[in-house]
Amino acid sequence: MTFAWWHVLVALIPMLPTFWSIVHIWGHRFANPTQRALWLVLVVFLPVIGGLIYIVAGRRKAGAPL
Repeated sequence: MTFAWWHVLVALIPMLPTFWSIVHIWGHRFANPTQRALWLVLVVFLPVIGGLIYIVAGRRKAGAPL
């Protein structure tokens, strides 16, 4: 079995929402600091699903960029 470049893409594409969510959470203000921590815990411990949930539901709760 040989290594191909598309194996890396197949592994990374589902993780893109997670990476984007972490960067977005870290760079924006939230009304409650606990809210930021809870979103980060959700995104980190449920990688693909947590990132998608944040994009759909949590992005609107984020305030202005830091």
